[in-house]
Amino acid sequence: MTTSHRQGPSAGFTLIELLIVIAILATLVTVLMPAILGADDAAKETATETTMMRIEEGCKRFAQEHGYFPPDDFKSPEAGDKTSWKSDNGQNTGIESFVAFCSQSRRDGMEMGDLKLTNSDKDQHGVDLPMLHTKERMELADAWGTPFAYFGKFGMEKAQSVVSPEDELAMPATAKRRPDGTFHAGKYQILSAGKDKIFGTPDDLVWPKN
Repeated sequence: MTTSHRQGPSAGFTLIELLIVIAILATLVTVLMPAILGADDAAKETATETTMMRIEEGCKRFAQEHGYFPPDDFKSPEAGDKTSWKSDNGQNTGIESFVAFCSQSRRDGMEMGDLKLTNSDKDQHGVDLPMLHTKERMELADAWGTPFAYFGKFGMEKAQSVVSPEDELAMPATAKRRPDGTFHAGKYQILSAGKDKIFGTPDDLVWPKN
């Protein structure tokens, strides 16, 4: 009696099949990656604008108590209001000043513990920031990690120097203007460098928008 043996399927991939699979996967990555990165940037833009709205609420809360919005130069307009804060080093001044004024007390301050805080220029405040429990001179940063530029009413015309946390180099930031030359909002302005992390480019985010 003759017994026939059926040839079973190969247990593994041939080299050609493996190369085809790799090529298909590479094509899928090429096609899908822009969409994935775009979704990530969109999420970061939304998170950044949410933080900007929080800063705006902090401005309004502070103004309700003091009658003026947080200064962008560490100088209080209230007569006799002296501080023992260290002198400013000229970097991240606007947002550091905002954080300093709005972290003094819960009555007129703003909760920042759940936001992105950084100290990109590694300076010291000199005294404790009561609500943050640190003597570091902190900045609020956008979702890409770059400190915001914060401009008060009387500081719109003055350029600020913002330090990038990646390369620790300073870059200029100027308050954003409308096409007619007037500033976005007249009482304060919050500016993000956007996803390219460079101020003065089309992807900058500004708040308030109108």
